[in-house]
Amino acid sequence: MNVDADRLNIIARQCLGMLPKALPQAPSTGRSSRTEAEYLRMAHVLLDRALFTPGSLAGAVQATHSPRTFHKRLAALRFSCRRLVSEHLDVRSVSQGLDWHRLADVLPRLHEQLCALVTLNEQGMTQPRRKRRSKRQALKGLPPTWREDLFERGATGKYADALLASALTGARPGEAVKGITAWLQHDEALGIETLCLYVHGLKVKAQQGQRYRFMAYAAEDTHPLVTALVKRLSALPDRKLDIHVAKAGNFTAEVQRLARALWPKHGHAITATCFRHQWSADVKSTGDADAASRGLGHRSVKTRKYYGTAHQARDRHAVRPVRIEADLPLRALPARARPIAPTHINSKHVAEMG
Repeated sequence: MNVDADRLNIIARQCLGMLPKALPQAPSTGRSSRTEAEYLRMAHVLLDRALFTPGSLAGAVQATHSPRTFHKRLAALRFSCRRLVSEHLDVRSVSQGLDWHRLADVLPRLHEQLCALVTLNEQGMTQPRRKRRSKRQALKGLPPTWREDLFERGATGKYADALLASALTGARPGEAVKGITAWLQHDEALGIETLCLYVHGLKVKAQQGQRYRFMAYAAEDTHPLVTALVKRLSALPDRKLDIHVAKAGNFTAEVQRLARALWPKHGHAITATCFRHQWSADVKSTGDADAASRGLGHRSVKTRKYYGTAHQARDRHAVRPVRIEADLPLRALPARARPIAPTHINSKHVAEMG
């Protein structure tokens, strides 16, 4: 064994010795391939920043006032370490002899990350925490007709349908990428013609999120957004429209552009997510908070507190769905709280989509 191999052997055993302190928790499961790719990209960025940051790699992770950013960086670094350990530092292979030429680049990098993790586990976040600015505050100061104004401004653009669908469903921008289906049909239970919207959910896991949700408005509703979409659908032979955008970021950028043109002095960024907050506020103002949870695509009733509040509803400018249904029941509240009646998507609605 030459000198370099001796040095690498020492580093490898130091890495193995640090594992219990650096990675004390079992690895989490259920990550998407997209999340894993993002973690690896972030870890690479942190390693580059470490060359110019006081405190090296640990300092690069701690250089933020946002707890969310800190914990995301920490998760990325942990994932990167576990990937390197599983691919290059299997304990069984150490006793059998490792390919030192292959590990000449990997081991110093792994050693640096493990040292940083030991420090981070001991110190945690060191920067003063900046109070999180709620995105729903972006609604403050906007006119009651802001959604109608925004749609009117963009009515001739390629995102016109997406503006209507987002405003009437509170869908996430990413859900507009998956597609929102809108159609007209007679609702036998209500005895009226309805504008129906069907959303394919995002952020869906075993105990999280709704795979699908459905909502309907009275077709005779005089709200300008409902009227505009009903008119759009009535002109189509099958009175049905599949609405989607190519990229969520581009859609949000267009909403921001339109908003800046309308309200150049507004102090908050108006994004596509603002539709979600306003929709939540409108539905909460009816007194049916559970309907807001279903319409937002949540399983847990706790999550809705992060979205628009009832006092942000715009009175006669609020949207008023006549039906809101979801794929799965809401998760039960504690025993002392009011029980929640399960509500599911009616299979008839799915069949009507054809």
